[in-house]
Amino acid sequence: MSSRLRVGGPATAAADWVDAFVAHCDQQNGPVDFVSSHGYADDTVENLFHTHENIPMDQRVCRAIGKVHDQIAASPLPGLPLMWTEWNVPSFGELKARDTIYVGAALADDVRQCDGLVDMLSYWTFDDVFEETGPVKEPFYGGFGLIAAGGIKKPSYYGYALLHKLGSERIANAAKNVIVTRRADGSLVVALWNLVDPDQHGLNRKMSLEFRGVKRPGEVMISRVDEQHGNTLASYERMGKPRYPTQAQIRQLNSESALPPAEKRSLHDGRIALEIPPNGLVLLEIR
Repeated sequence: MSSRLRVGGPATAAADWVDAFVAHCDQQNGPVDFVSSHGYADDTVENLFHTHENIPMDQRVCRAIGKVHDQIAASPLPGLPLMWTEWNVPSFGELKARDTIYVGAALADDVRQCDGLVDMLSYWTFDDVFEETGPVKEPFYGGFGLIAAGGIKKPSYYGYALLHKLGSERIANAAKNVIVTRRADGSLVVALWNLVDPDQHGLNRKMSLEFRGVKRPGEVMISRVDEQHGNTLASYERMGKPRYPTQAQIRQLNSESALPPAEKRSLHDGRIALEIPPNGLVLLEIR
């Protein structure tokens, strides 16, 4: 067997059996390179934690990851990496939230919560077309993917596009709807969001940020995913929701939803004020 092959497990659903698996590998001297599991935000609390706690769906994935992280840390093999090989934001049933702009804000919030607890967090899945669900009968059926049938880029695709621009170093910040990072060239990149569960009514959120030590004039590049930016589902509904969009219609949908060039603004005395609509995701780049 090649020494380059990495073997791990138990690859369970709902964050189960990890402590028993690691203990068995230790007792039997079994070669194991990592721990893997998976779980979803709309898995039940009983399945994920074997309790009857009231844990909001937006917190369940990272709470489950934290549970497994702590089990590994307390095990005889505390250095094993943790690979969370499937996850997604909650679908909220018939609301089909995974097709909506909710995903961008929910993604950012999960990144904030899970950072430091897991070595890999693998979103399921890239495309809405895969064998488990059978043939896709229409776009935007609430599927797991970043791309709908036919190659239509969903709002989640654009949410990831923004978050991909974050820097490699995270800067400590206490706010629960902000991630502050720094790139290797010293640029600051900040993600902000206004997370509202799809079954709730939300309001615009006004935010004021202050940066210290930024040289004037402090140009800021602002990118957004919200009702007006990257919202392919809205474009699809305006098109009349064709069940089988033509290639021309798919190109139109992707063209209409494509993110525009970043808005340019400047800091004033190191400050900038923003207003974020419900489930809006904003990325600031300060170079």
